Amino acid sequence: MFILEKKANTTQRVWEHMKRNYQGEKIAVVGVEKQLPQTFLRNKQVIFYESLTEDAVLEEGRQFLKNFAKDYTALVFYLNCSSEIAEQLIEEGRTLGVRVTVTVDEKAA
Repeated sequence: MFILEKKANTTQRVWEHMKRNYQGEKIAVVGVEKQLPQTFLRNKQVIFYESLTEDAVLEEGRQFLKNFAKDYTALVFYLNCSSEIAEQLIEEGRTLGVRVTVTVDEKAA
């Protein structure tokens, strides 16, 4: 379970994190519509879901975990959220038996 600060070169850092920690596993990247890295990670054949809204990230993230935890070994939430929300999503993933990474706004970390 990981929390990554969103700084410069976030997409590269997320990709390196995924290679280091989730090598060969079935993972998905989940984010807010039109806020996922459009080119770099998409070229890596990672499964993407742009189904969250900024107003309800925690609620929708929890629902997403409940719906898809059985389909993946790890989920990466590519968000600008607080550390508190990140920790709650990670705990929900732990409860459901899936590893979770959440990116947080660097001011929140």
